[in-house]
Amino acid sequence: MKRKRAPKRPSSSGDVPPAARQSARQQSLANKETARALARSGTRGSSANGLGSLLIWTLVFAVVAIVIVVGAAFMTRPSGGVPTGTPIPPSAITPTNIPSNGRTLGSPSAPVTIDIYGDFRCSACFVFATQGTEQSLVDNYIATGKASLVWHDFLTIDAHDGATASRDAANAAWCAADQGKFWVMHDWLYANNQSPTENPAAFTMSRLSDIGRAAGLDMSTYLPCLDQGTHDAAIAAEQASTPAQVTATPSILVNGKFVAGANANSWPTYDLIKAAIDAALASPAPSGSASESGSAAPSA
Repeated sequence: MKRKRAPKRPSSSGDVPPAARQSARQQSLANKETARALARSGTRGSSANGLGSLLIWTLVFAVVAIVIVVGAAFMTRPSGGVPTGTPIPPSAITPTNIPSNGRTLGSPSAPVTIDIYGDFRCSACFVFATQGTEQSLVDNYIATGKASLVWHDFLTIDAHDGATASRDAANAAWCAADQGKFWVMHDWLYANNQSPTENPAAFTMSRLSDIGRAAGLDMSTYLPCLDQGTHDAAIAAEQASTPAQVTATPSILVNGKFVAGANANSWPTYDLIKAAIDAALASPAPSGSASESGSAAPSA
């Protein structure tokens, strides 16, 4: 006699992974699953003269486009996981004619402040910084004086694997900021010099030295700052004042209000950030934005 199998328990639609940093590769896989689900649902038919099916297939094509962009970003990166040899110059370059002060890019009188929380080891941050989103924000809002962009270190990957490479890369960028070249170093760290697998070996002290030299820093002051971890304490203090909504990298706030973070539930797309900026421009109010020290007003 055949034994009856117990019926499978249906999975709950509320089983959402905890809010945490996802790599761009994880995001790509999630997008593929979304595309498959949308494609399946499109075969079930819809009402309203086929408008439902049209909307579904429009969403499918949008998701596929995102997957292609993310995939292309990884195809151009070192396959071994850890870049070696001469540091690779960045392809996404922050314009040098935009005023900057420390880790702030843009006019100090800009009516809107965009706060970005990132980790230089973060592969999702690599996509954000080099595949159009950050560049579009800089071109359309920072360069035009409508907004300023403030960088904050959120060392989420060090917290996961116990390494110090995220902190060391952050310190390297702060050391560059001492020379007025934070955004130059930002571009070099987020070039293909970063490991696509977030391997800490990509940002050894020796490698960070090579990247600083390639970026054109004054090595007589950069090297002592790098070797001594001059800004490590300040970076640690910034972690303690990170807004509670920031649980993943990259995360974006606009005038102190949380917009999105690259976790299981959201992704900081250009359109999403643009909508928040345009709303802030339409309703000017005290920004309450995070400062470079990491403090921030409570989010609405």
